[in-house]
Amino acid sequence: MEQPNWPDRILLLLRQGRAPQAEQELRRALQQDPNNPLAHAWLGMALLDQQQLTQGQQEVETAIGLAPEYDFAYYLLSLAHQRQQRLPAAQQAIEQALALDPTDPNYHHLLGQIRFQRGQWEGALRAAEAGLYYDAQHVDCLGLRARCLARLGRPTDAADSLQQALRHDPDDAGTHADAGWVALEAGQHHAALDHFRNALRLNPTSDYAREGLVEALKARYWIYRSFLRFSVWTQGLGDGTRRLMFFGIYILVRFVPLLLPLYLPLVFMSWFADPIFNGLLQLNTYGRHALSEAQRRQALVFMGTVGVGAALLVAAALTDFAWASVLGSSLLMALFPLMVALRPNVAERPRQWAIAATAALLVLGVAGVGLQVLNIEGDLSKGAMGLMFIIWLLFIWGTALS
Repeated sequence: MEQPNWPDRILLLLRQGRAPQAEQELRRALQQDPNNPLAHAWLGMALLDQQQLTQGQQEVETAIGLAPEYDFAYYLLSLAHQRQQRLPAAQQAIEQALALDPTDPNYHHLLGQIRFQRGQWEGALRAAEAGLYYDAQHVDCLGLRARCLARLGRPTDAADSLQQALRHDPDDAGTHADAGWVALEAGQHHAALDHFRNALRLNPTSDYAREGLVEALKARYWIYRSFLRFSVWTQGLGDGTRRLMFFGIYILVRFVPLLLPLYLPLVFMSWFADPIFNGLLQLNTYGRHALSEAQRRQALVFMGTVGVGAALLVAAALTDFAWASVLGSSLLMALFPLMVALRPNVAERPRQWAIAATAALLVLGVAGVGLQVLNIEGDLSKGAMGLMFIIWLLFIWGTALS
């Protein structure tokens, strides 16, 4: 869809990252022309830039309803879904944008990003190369191409792609961040730190670089480096293969108990690596400033819940307060869904399920305490504890298989 000439001020505000001011002017424009699809789309972009994802998506969908042939609106819709971790919907939207305009390298880059997030590295590489077909010097596609090549075991080609991007634009923050991720996933966390610092020097507001910096700081701990490399490897497996592998490991441990000391740390790290190591970063001045508000909140809640839960279990072991054991167990069980609910960028439906599971476990824990305090033993008390265990187990396996 051909775009009309927009006031230069609105475009300048969006390019400068001054989304709130752009939003105000776009809303004034919509008061004059409430059915202007371009204004709705640009307003959607301004809202997305302010992390108002639901409202931004609504504006973009309004634009699509008014102009179904507007390819850029589908691109923005894909961005909205991607940022809410709805990757299948994001891929469907960007494919619609490409159906309307297959020549835009930005659309191919976003498709490649989504495929990369889904572990489809060959498909992501094809998307990056398609974008480069239309713009051989598109630095974002060059950076994505490098990340795909590194994941596919072609580090020399990945380095060449990054060098090409840096030759074209040595001050591109995204390329430096891509180089940081490539180095980090290759186990070179010192080099990764340098790249991410350069990226943030060039663009202090880049979440992509900030997230990489946090990962690189956590990778200073060898156990996190090992877990990171394992995670990268499992991402290359298909969803079904990955689920089958973890289920197979669980069955194997059931028959070979000697493997339990290896299995338990893997399970523990898969659930709690982020809050644990984000908590350690809070002790580091540089790391504390690199963490987002959501990451700091998750780490603090984790440490507080573990501390209180463990203290209650210790108190129960040293005294006759059976209620302390019930409440401590409830808190530690609720820790699993609670960490999912507080995880940054988790999709809305998993977050809702996690909140519901957390509430159910805590309510049952309080009910169990009440039964203990009132000296009501027997089937009712055992039923509350049994239901807690069932909810906890269903959430664990439901999350692992989703």
